[in-house]
Amino acid sequence: MAPPDIPWLSYQHRQNNMAERSIPLDTLPPPPEYNKHTRDGPETVHNHYHIGNEASPLPWYRRKWVFWTVLGLVAFLVVAGLIILGVVLKVQMGKNSMGGHISPVNSTSTVVITSTAVSTEKATSTTTSHHSSSTSTATTSTEAQTTATPFTMSEKSQLASVYVGAKDSKLSRRLLVRQEDTNDILVTEWANGQLADYRIKDRLGSLPTEPKLGTPLALQADDAGTLHLFYLSKANILSYLYEPSVGKWKTGEVSSEHGAIRTSAYSGLSAAWHNGRKASGLLVVAYDNSSQKLQLAMTSSPSERNSWYIADVTSVEASSAAGDSTSPCYSLAGDWLSLGPQKEDGRFQHLLIAIADANEVTPWECAVDFWPPPEVQVKCKQANESFRDSDGRALTMVPPPKQFSWIRQKETRDSVTGKFDFTLLSLDVGGAVHEDSVGAGGARDTGQGFAADSPITAISATAEGIVFASSGKDVYTYRKHGSRWQPDVADNVTFQA
Repeated sequence: MAPPDIPWLSYQHRQNNMAERSIPLDTLPPPPEYNKHTRDGPETVHNHYHIGNEASPLPWYRRKWVFWTVLGLVAFLVVAGLIILGVVLKVQMGKNSMGGHISPVNSTSTVVITSTAVSTEKATSTTTSHHSSSTSTATTSTEAQTTATPFTMSEKSQLASVYVGAKDSKLSRRLLVRQEDTNDILVTEWANGQLADYRIKDRLGSLPTEPKLGTPLALQADDAGTLHLFYLSKANILSYLYEPSVGKWKTGEVSSEHGAIRTSAYSGLSAAWHNGRKASGLLVVAYDNSSQKLQLAMTSSPSERNSWYIADVTSVEASSAAGDSTSPCYSLAGDWLSLGPQKEDGRFQHLLIAIADANEVTPWECAVDFWPPPEVQVKCKQANESFRDSDGRALTMVPPPKQFSWIRQKETRDSVTGKFDFTLLSLDVGGAVHEDSVGAGGARDTGQGFAADSPITAISATAEGIVFASSGKDVYTYRKHGSRWQPDVADNVTFQA
Protein backbone atom coordinates (compact mmCIF):
# COMPACT_ATOMS: atom_id res chain seq x y z
CA MET A 1 0.00 0.00 0.00
CA ALA A 2 1.38 3.36 -1.03
CA PRO A 3 2.13 6.01 1.66
CA PRO A 4 -0.31 8.97 1.85
CA ASP A 5 0.57 12.28 0.10
CA ILE A 6 0.55 14.66 3.04
CA PRO A 7 0.81 18.03 1.14
CA TRP A 8 -2.02 17.11 -1.14
CA LEU A 9 -4.23 16.07 1.74
CA SER A 10 -3.56 19.38 3.49
CA TYR A 11 -4.47 21.33 0.38
CA GLN A 12 -7.74 19.44 -0.02
CA HIS A 13 -8.57 20.05 3.59
CA ARG A 14 -8.14 23.82 3.21
CA GLN A 15 -10.24 23.86 0.07
CA ASN A 16 -13.09 22.09 1.82
CA ASN A 17 -12.97 24.46 4.76
CA MET A 18 -13.11 27.53 2.50
CA ALA A 19 -16.06 26.09 0.65
CA GLU A 20 -17.94 25.53 3.85
CA ARG A 21 -17.23 29.04 5.24
CA SER A 22 -17.65 31.26 2.12
CA ILE A 23 -19.87 34.34 2.45
CA PRO A 24 -21.81 35.69 -0.53
CA LEU A 25 -20.69 39.20 -1.64
CA ASP A 26 -24.24 40.51 -1.76
CA THR A 27 -24.59 39.92 1.95
CA LEU A 28 -21.70 42.28 2.76
CA PRO A 29 -22.55 45.86 3.80
CA PRO A 30 -21.31 48.74 1.65
CA PRO A 31 -17.96 50.32 2.63
CA PRO A 32 -17.95 53.51 4.69
CA GLU A 33 -18.13 56.86 2.81
CA TYR A 34 -14.70 58.37 3.30
CA ASN A 35 -14.03 62.14 2.72
CA LYS A 36 -17.72 62.86 2.22
CA HIS A 37 -18.00 65.22 5.16
CA THR A 38 -15.81 67.79 6.97
CA ARG A 39 -13.60 66.32 9.59
CA ASP A 40 -12.83 67.98 12.86
CA GLY A 41 -9.23 68.80 13.57
CA PRO A 42 -6.38 70.82 12.01
CA GLU A 43 -6.72 72.24 8.53
CA THR A 44 -5.35 70.32 5.67
CA VAL A 45 -1.94 71.44 4.46
CA HIS A 46 -1.76 71.83 0.72
CA ASN A 47 1.68 71.74 -0.90
CA HIS A 48 1.41 73.57 -4.20
CA TYR A 49 4.41 74.16 -6.44
CA HIS A 50 4.40 76.82 -9.13
CA ILE A 51 7.01 76.69 -11.84
CA GLY A 52 7.22 79.98 -13.81
CA ASN A 53 3.57 80.81 -13.46
CA GLU A 54 3.93 83.83 -11.10
CA ALA A 55 6.33 86.94 -11.18
CA SER A 56 9.01 87.07 -8.40
CA PRO A 57 9.86 90.43 -6.62
CA LEU A 58 12.57 92.68 -8.26
CA PRO A 59 16.05 92.84 -6.61
CA TRP A 60 16.96 96.19 -4.95
CA TYR A 61 19.45 97.20 -7.62
CA ARG A 62 16.77 97.01 -10.34
CA ARG A 63 14.33 99.32 -8.62
CA LYS A 64 13.61 102.78 -10.03
CA TRP A 65 14.81 104.82 -7.05
CA VAL A 66 18.22 103.13 -7.21
CA PHE A 67 18.56 103.95 -10.91
CA TRP A 68 17.79 107.66 -10.47
CA THR A 69 20.05 107.96 -7.43
CA VAL A 70 23.01 106.45 -9.27
CA LEU A 71 22.31 108.63 -12.30
CA GLY A 72 22.31 111.80 -10.16
CA LEU A 73 25.54 110.80 -8.41
CA VAL A 74 27.31 110.18 -11.71
CA ALA A 75 26.15 113.55 -13.05
CA PHE A 76 27.43 115.31 -9.91
CA LEU A 77 30.85 113.66 -10.18
CA VAL A 78 31.16 114.59 -13.84
CA VAL A 79 30.31 118.25 -13.18
CA ALA A 80 32.68 118.44 -10.18
CA GLY A 81 35.47 116.88 -12.22
CA LEU A 82 35.01 119.40 -15.02
CA ILE A 83 35.10 122.31 -12.54
CA ILE A 84 38.30 121.03 -10.90
CA LEU A 85 39.92 120.45 -14.28
CA GLY A 86 39.02 123.99 -15.35
CA VAL A 87 40.53 125.50 -12.19
CA VAL A 88 43.76 123.48 -12.56
CA LEU A 89 44.15 124.45 -16.21
CA LYS A 90 43.48 128.10 -15.40
CA VAL A 91 46.13 128.15 -12.67
CA GLN A 92 48.65 126.39 -14.89
CA MET A 93 48.03 128.80 -17.75
CA GLY A 94 48.48 131.70 -15.33
CA LYS A 95 51.82 130.27 -14.21
CA ASN A 96 53.01 129.81 -17.77
CA SER A 97 52.03 133.31 -18.84
CA MET A 98 52.83 135.27 -15.65
CA GLY A 99 55.30 133.06 -13.79
CA GLY A 100 57.81 134.95 -11.65
CA HIS A 101 60.94 135.57 -13.69
CA ILE A 102 64.04 137.67 -13.45
CA SER A 103 63.30 140.97 -15.11
CA PRO A 104 65.65 143.26 -17.01
CA VAL A 105 67.98 145.52 -15.06
CA ASN A 106 66.07 148.73 -15.67
CA SER A 107 62.65 147.42 -14.71
CA THR A 108 60.87 148.60 -11.58
CA SER A 109 57.77 146.99 -10.18
CA THR A 110 55.80 146.43 -7.04
CA VAL A 111 54.45 143.06 -6.05
CA VAL A 112 51.51 142.91 -3.69
CA ILE A 113 51.33 139.60 -1.87
CA THR A 114 47.87 139.16 -0.41
CA SER A 115 47.29 136.12 1.76
CA THR A 116 43.81 134.66 2.07
CA ALA A 117 42.25 131.91 4.12
CA VAL A 118 39.50 130.96 1.67
CA SER A 119 40.90 130.88 -1.82
CA THR A 120 43.01 127.93 -2.93
CA GLU A 121 43.53 129.31 -6.40
CA LYS A 122 46.92 130.88 -7.01
CA ALA A 123 48.04 133.32 -9.66
CA THR A 124 51.67 134.23 -10.11
CA SER A 125 53.38 137.57 -10.26
CA THR A 126 55.96 139.26 -12.39
CA THR A 127 58.47 141.06 -10.23
CA THR A 128 61.74 142.86 -10.70
CA SER A 129 65.28 141.73 -10.39
CA HIS A 130 68.67 143.15 -11.14
CA HIS A 131 71.06 141.26 -13.39
CA SER A 132 73.96 140.39 -11.14
CA SER A 133 77.61 139.96 -11.95
CA SER A 134 78.06 137.83 -8.86
CA THR A 135 80.22 134.75 -9.25
CA SER A 136 78.15 132.58 -6.96
CA THR A 137 77.83 128.96 -8.03
CA ALA A 138 74.73 128.21 -10.08
CA THR A 139 71.95 126.52 -8.17
CA THR A 140 70.28 123.23 -8.99
CA SER A 141 67.50 123.12 -11.54
CA THR A 142 65.05 121.32 -9.27
CA GLU A 143 61.79 123.28 -9.23
CA ALA A 144 60.07 124.07 -5.96
CA GLN A 145 56.42 123.00 -5.92
CA THR A 146 53.56 125.06 -4.57
CA THR A 147 51.54 124.25 -1.49
CA ALA A 148 48.06 122.84 -1.97
CA THR A 149 46.43 124.57 0.98
CA PRO A 150 45.78 128.29 1.56
CA PHE A 151 47.45 130.35 4.25
CA THR A 152 47.14 133.76 5.87
CA MET A 153 50.20 135.83 6.70
CA SER A 154 50.33 137.05 10.27
CA GLU A 155 50.14 140.79 10.84
CA LYS A 156 52.99 140.31 13.32
CA SER A 157 55.17 138.58 10.75
CA GLN A 158 58.72 139.74 10.20
CA LEU A 159 60.39 139.45 6.79
CA ALA A 160 63.64 137.94 5.54
CA SER A 161 64.84 137.85 1.95
CA VAL A 162 67.90 136.92 -0.07
CA TYR A 163 69.09 137.00 -3.67
CA VAL A 164 71.39 134.30 -5.06
CA GLY A 165 73.05 135.53 -8.23
CA ALA A 166 74.54 133.34 -10.95
CA LYS A 167 76.51 133.95 -14.14
CA ASP A 168 73.49 132.70 -16.03
CA SER A 169 70.71 135.03 -14.88
CA LYS A 170 68.15 132.30 -15.57
CA LEU A 171 69.66 130.31 -12.70
CA SER A 172 69.51 133.20 -10.24
CA ARG A 173 66.88 132.97 -7.54
CA ARG A 174 65.26 135.05 -4.84
CA LEU A 175 63.49 134.09 -1.61
CA LEU A 176 61.07 135.92 0.64
CA VAL A 177 60.35 134.37 4.05
CA ARG A 178 57.49 135.35 6.33
CA GLN A 179 55.18 133.80 8.96
CA GLU A 180 51.64 132.48 8.93
CA ASP A 181 48.93 133.05 11.55
CA THR A 182 49.45 129.42 12.62
CA ASN A 183 53.15 130.21 13.25
CA ASP A 184 54.31 128.20 10.22
CA ILE A 185 57.14 129.70 8.17
CA LEU A 186 56.16 130.53 4.59
CA VAL A 187 58.43 130.88 1.57
CA THR A 188 57.93 132.61 -1.76
CA GLU A 189 60.69 131.43 -4.08
CA TRP A 190 61.57 132.73 -7.52
CA ALA A 191 63.69 130.06 -9.23
CA ASN A 192 64.14 128.61 -12.71
CA GLY A 193 61.72 131.12 -14.20
CA GLN A 194 58.96 129.99 -11.83
CA LEU A 195 57.36 131.31 -8.65
CA ALA A 196 56.40 128.96 -5.82
CA ASP A 197 54.74 129.44 -2.43
CA TYR A 198 55.03 126.78 0.25
CA ARG A 199 55.38 126.05 3.95
CA ILE A 200 58.86 124.94 4.94
CA LYS A 201 57.49 122.19 7.18
CA ASP A 202 55.98 120.55 4.08
CA ARG A 203 59.49 120.21 2.59
CA LEU A 204 61.16 118.68 5.64
CA GLY A 205 61.51 115.00 6.42
CA SER A 206 60.82 115.77 10.09
CA LEU A 207 58.85 118.47 11.86
CA PRO A 208 60.94 121.57 12.60
CA THR A 209 61.02 123.39 15.92
CA GLU A 210 57.84 125.48 15.99
CA PRO A 211 58.58 129.21 15.78
CA LYS A 212 56.97 131.68 18.12
CA LEU A 213 54.50 134.20 16.74
CA GLY A 214 56.29 137.28 15.46
CA THR A 215 59.69 135.60 15.52
CA PRO A 216 62.57 137.60 14.06
CA LEU A 217 63.99 136.07 10.87
CA ALA A 218 67.54 136.06 9.48
CA LEU A 219 68.47 134.64 6.08
CA GLN A 220 71.81 134.28 4.27
CA ALA A 221 73.16 132.41 1.23
CA ASP A 222 76.65 130.94 0.88
CA ASP A 223 78.83 130.75 -2.23
CA ALA A 224 77.44 127.31 -3.11
CA GLY A 225 73.88 128.62 -3.17
CA THR A 226 72.82 127.00 0.12
CA LEU A 227 70.40 129.14 2.12
CA HIS A 228 70.61 129.45 5.91
CA LEU A 229 67.50 130.54 7.86
CA PHE A 230 67.39 131.41 11.56
CA TYR A 231 64.38 132.03 13.83
CA LEU A 232 63.33 131.74 17.49
CA SER A 233 61.24 128.95 18.99
CA LYS A 234 58.47 129.45 21.55
CA ALA A 235 61.11 128.88 24.24
CA ASN A 236 63.38 131.54 22.64
CA ILE A 237 65.84 128.90 21.42
CA LEU A 238 67.85 129.92 18.36
CA SER A 239 66.66 127.52 15.63
CA TYR A 240 68.13 126.81 12.22
CA LEU A 241 66.99 125.46 8.83
CA TYR A 242 68.93 125.29 5.58
CA GLU A 243 68.11 124.73 1.91
CA PRO A 244 70.93 122.96 0.01
CA SER A 245 68.93 122.93 -3.24
CA VAL A 246 65.82 124.65 -4.55
CA GLY A 247 62.74 123.69 -2.53
CA LYS A 248 64.53 121.06 -0.39
CA TRP A 249 64.96 122.06 3.25
CA LYS A 250 66.74 120.35 6.13
CA THR A 251 66.78 120.87 9.90
CA GLY A 252 69.99 122.04 11.54
CA GLU A 253 71.05 122.96 15.05
CA VAL A 254 72.70 126.02 16.57
CA SER A 255 74.59 124.84 19.64
CA SER A 256 77.90 125.50 21.33
CA GLU A 257 79.88 123.40 23.77
CA HIS A 258 77.38 124.58 26.40
CA GLY A 259 74.34 123.38 24.47
CA ALA A 260 71.52 125.21 22.70
CA ILE A 261 71.52 129.01 22.54
CA ARG A 262 68.70 130.80 24.36
CA THR A 263 67.95 134.46 23.64
CA SER A 264 65.94 137.09 25.46
CA ALA A 265 62.18 137.20 24.98
CA TYR A 266 62.48 140.34 22.82
CA SER A 267 65.64 139.46 20.95
CA GLY A 268 66.16 140.40 17.34
CA LEU A 269 68.13 138.33 14.82
CA SER A 270 70.58 139.26 12.09
CA ALA A 271 73.03 137.20 10.03
CA ALA A 272 76.04 137.96 7.81
CA TRP A 273 79.28 136.44 6.51
CA HIS A 274 82.70 137.43 7.83
CA ASN A 275 86.29 136.85 6.71
CA GLY A 276 88.84 137.55 9.42
CA ARG A 277 92.64 137.49 9.40
CA LYS A 278 92.89 133.73 9.91
CA ALA A 279 89.20 133.00 9.87
CA SER A 280 87.44 132.91 6.52
CA GLY A 281 83.90 131.95 5.58
CA LEU A 282 82.33 132.43 9.01
CA LEU A 283 78.55 132.61 9.26
CA VAL A 284 77.71 135.05 12.06
CA VAL A 285 74.33 135.45 13.80
CA ALA A 286 73.62 138.38 16.14
CA TYR A 287 71.12 138.16 19.03
CA ASP A 288 70.73 139.50 22.56
CA ASN A 289 70.55 137.35 25.68
CA SER A 290 68.56 137.69 28.89
CA SER A 291 71.26 139.99 30.32
CA GLN A 292 70.72 142.44 27.44
CA LYS A 293 74.11 141.62 25.96
CA LEU A 294 74.49 141.66 22.20
CA GLN A 295 76.23 138.41 21.29
CA LEU A 296 77.57 136.86 18.09
CA ALA A 297 77.25 133.15 17.35
CA MET A 298 79.68 132.12 14.61
CA THR A 299 80.72 128.96 12.79
CA SER A 300 82.50 127.76 9.68
CA SER A 301 80.31 124.63 9.50
CA PRO A 302 76.67 125.61 10.11
CA SER A 303 75.23 122.12 9.68
CA GLU A 304 77.55 120.50 12.27
CA ARG A 305 76.44 120.11 15.88
CA ASN A 306 78.25 122.00 18.66
CA SER A 307 80.22 123.95 16.03
CA TRP A 308 79.16 127.43 17.15
CA TYR A 309 81.30 129.85 19.13
CA ILE A 310 79.79 132.69 21.22
CA ALA A 311 81.33 136.16 21.63
CA ASP A 312 80.08 139.28 23.44
CA VAL A 313 79.82 142.66 21.68
CA THR A 314 78.18 145.25 23.92
CA SER A 315 75.08 145.97 26.00
CA VAL A 316 71.85 146.80 24.21
CA GLU A 317 68.65 148.28 25.56
CA ALA A 318 65.07 147.98 24.43
CA SER A 319 63.53 151.19 23.17
CA SER A 320 61.13 153.01 25.50
CA ALA A 321 59.62 155.34 22.92
CA ALA A 322 55.84 155.59 23.00
CA GLY A 323 54.30 153.06 20.67
CA ASP A 324 57.70 151.58 19.81
CA SER A 325 58.73 147.97 19.91
CA THR A 326 60.31 146.64 23.09
CA SER A 327 62.95 144.81 21.04
CA PRO A 328 66.53 146.11 20.84
CA CYS A 329 67.38 147.26 17.34
CA TYR A 330 70.60 146.14 15.63
CA SER A 331 71.71 144.56 12.36
CA LEU A 332 74.81 142.99 10.78
CA ALA A 333 75.86 144.51 7.48
CA GLY A 334 78.76 142.19 6.68
CA ASP A 335 82.38 143.05 5.97
CA TRP A 336 83.38 146.43 4.60
CA LEU A 337 83.99 146.16 0.87
CA SER A 338 86.94 148.57 1.14
CA LEU A 339 89.54 148.30 3.90
CA GLY A 340 89.65 151.98 4.74
CA PRO A 341 92.48 153.48 6.81
CA GLN A 342 95.25 151.37 8.31
CA LYS A 343 94.05 149.60 11.45
CA GLU A 344 96.09 148.98 14.59
CA ASP A 345 95.35 145.27 14.38
CA GLY A 346 96.25 144.95 10.68
CA ARG A 347 94.64 145.38 7.28
CA PHE A 348 91.86 142.83 7.22
CA GLN A 349 88.11 142.89 7.02
CA HIS A 350 85.90 144.12 9.84
CA LEU A 351 82.28 143.13 10.34
CA LEU A 352 80.02 146.20 10.48
CA ILE A 353 77.10 146.33 12.94
CA ALA A 354 74.49 149.08 13.35
CA ILE A 355 73.08 149.43 16.88
CA ALA A 356 70.32 151.81 18.00
CA ASP A 357 71.44 153.55 21.20
CA ALA A 358 68.85 156.03 22.52
CA ASN A 359 68.40 158.53 19.67
CA GLU A 360 71.62 157.67 17.88
CA VAL A 361 72.53 154.84 15.55
CA THR A 362 76.09 153.81 16.38
CA PRO A 363 78.41 151.69 14.24
CA TRP A 364 80.42 148.83 15.71
CA GLU A 365 83.16 146.78 14.07
CA CYS A 366 84.14 143.22 14.98
CA ALA A 367 87.02 141.10 13.71
CA VAL A 368 87.72 137.40 14.25
CA ASP A 369 91.21 135.92 14.30
CA PHE A 370 92.82 132.50 14.89
CA TRP A 371 89.84 130.34 14.02
CA PRO A 372 88.83 127.68 15.08
CA PRO A 373 88.27 127.62 18.86
CA PRO A 374 89.71 127.44 21.43
CA GLU A 375 92.43 129.81 20.14
CA VAL A 376 89.91 132.09 18.43
CA GLN A 377 89.99 135.80 19.25
CA VAL A 378 87.08 138.21 18.70
CA LYS A 379 87.64 141.97 18.98
CA CYS A 380 84.75 144.45 18.82
CA LYS A 381 84.86 148.23 19.16
CA GLN A 382 82.73 151.27 18.44
CA ALA A 383 83.55 153.08 15.18
CA ASN A 384 81.79 156.43 15.49
CA GLU A 385 83.40 158.04 12.44
CA SER A 386 81.86 155.51 10.07
CA PHE A 387 78.34 156.98 10.38
CA ARG A 388 79.21 160.71 10.38
CA ASP A 389 78.17 162.91 7.48
CA SER A 390 80.28 165.54 5.71
CA ASP A 391 79.49 168.01 8.51
CA GLY A 392 80.62 165.58 11.21
CA ARG A 393 77.12 164.89 12.48
CA ALA A 394 76.24 161.45 13.84
CA LEU A 395 73.30 159.43 12.59
CA THR A 396 70.35 160.31 14.84
CA MET A 397 66.69 159.30 14.68
CA VAL A 398 63.80 160.46 16.85
CA PRO A 399 62.06 158.29 17.81
CA PRO A 400 64.54 155.42 17.57
CA PRO A 401 64.18 152.99 14.65
CA LYS A 402 62.38 149.69 15.13
CA GLN A 403 64.21 147.74 12.42
CA PHE A 404 67.30 147.89 10.19
CA SER A 405 67.99 146.31 6.82
CA TRP A 406 71.12 146.54 4.65
CA ILE A 407 71.75 146.64 0.90
CA ARG A 408 75.26 145.63 -0.06
CA GLN A 409 76.33 147.97 -2.86
CA LYS A 410 78.72 145.57 -4.56
CA GLU A 411 75.95 144.38 -6.89
CA THR A 412 74.07 147.70 -7.20
CA ARG A 413 76.76 150.39 -7.41
CA ASP A 414 76.06 153.27 -9.77
CA SER A 415 77.10 156.91 -10.16
CA VAL A 416 75.21 157.78 -6.98
CA THR A 417 76.21 154.88 -4.71
CA GLY A 418 79.57 153.96 -6.27
CA LYS A 419 81.64 155.33 -3.38
CA PHE A 420 79.61 153.56 -0.70
CA ASP A 421 79.77 150.01 0.63
CA PHE A 422 76.28 149.75 2.14
CA THR A 423 72.90 151.41 2.23
CA LEU A 424 71.26 151.28 5.66
CA LEU A 425 67.46 151.27 5.63
CA SER A 426 65.87 152.22 8.95
CA LEU A 427 62.17 151.66 9.65
CA ASP A 428 60.77 154.06 12.24
CA VAL A 429 57.74 153.52 14.47
CA GLY A 430 55.59 155.66 12.19
CA GLY A 431 56.01 153.21 9.33
CA ALA A 432 58.42 155.26 7.16
CA VAL A 433 61.76 154.02 5.80
CA HIS A 434 64.90 156.19 6.07
CA GLU A 435 67.97 155.75 3.88
CA ASP A 436 71.67 156.31 4.64
CA SER A 437 74.66 155.19 2.56
CA VAL A 438 78.02 154.54 4.24
CA GLY A 439 81.51 153.55 3.15
CA ALA A 440 84.76 152.80 4.94
CA GLY A 441 86.68 156.04 5.41
CA GLY A 442 83.99 158.17 3.74
CA ALA A 443 81.20 160.48 4.86
CA ARG A 444 77.67 159.24 5.28
CA ASP A 445 75.08 160.33 2.71
CA THR A 446 71.37 160.57 3.55
CA GLY A 447 68.87 159.56 0.88
CA GLN A 448 65.18 160.23 0.44
CA GLY A 449 63.84 156.94 1.77
CA PHE A 450 60.20 156.10 1.14
CA ALA A 451 56.81 155.55 2.73
CA ALA A 452 53.64 153.70 1.75
CA ASP A 453 49.97 154.67 1.88
CA SER A 454 49.66 152.46 4.97
CA PRO A 455 52.29 152.30 7.73
CA ILE A 456 55.03 149.78 6.97
CA THR A 457 55.46 147.19 9.71
CA ALA A 458 58.51 145.21 8.52
CA ILE A 459 61.19 145.44 5.83
CA SER A 460 63.81 143.23 4.23
CA ALA A 461 66.22 143.96 1.36
CA THR A 462 68.23 141.83 -1.05
CA ALA A 463 71.66 142.42 -2.58
CA GLU A 464 70.03 143.22 -5.94
CA GLY A 465 68.39 146.30 -4.42
CA ILE A 466 64.85 144.92 -4.02
CA VAL A 467 63.13 145.96 -0.77
CA PHE A 468 60.17 143.99 0.57
CA ALA A 469 57.87 145.95 2.88
CA SER A 470 54.85 144.55 4.72
CA SER A 471 51.73 146.40 5.76
CA GLY A 472 49.14 144.31 7.55
CA LYS A 473 48.83 141.07 5.60
CA ASP A 474 50.22 142.54 2.36
CA VAL A 475 53.81 142.62 1.13
CA TYR A 476 55.02 145.23 -1.37
CA THR A 477 58.28 145.49 -3.30
CA TYR A 478 60.25 148.67 -4.00
CA ARG A 479 63.35 149.43 -6.00
CA LYS A 480 65.46 152.52 -6.31
CA HIS A 481 65.29 154.36 -9.63
CA GLY A 482 67.96 157.03 -9.73
CA SER A 483 67.78 158.80 -6.40
CA ARG A 484 64.16 157.87 -5.66
CA TRP A 485 62.43 154.72 -4.49
CA GLN A 486 59.54 154.12 -6.86
CA PRO A 487 56.94 151.40 -6.98
CA ASP A 488 55.52 150.84 -10.45
CA VAL A 489 51.81 150.89 -9.69
CA ALA A 490 50.90 150.04 -13.29
CA ASP A 491 52.65 146.68 -12.95
CA ASN A 492 51.13 145.76 -9.60
CA VAL A 493 50.10 142.14 -9.51
CA THR A 494 48.29 140.53 -6.62
CA PHE A 495 48.86 136.84 -6.13
CA GLN A 496 47.09 134.74 -3.55
CA ALA A 497 48.26 131.69 -1.70
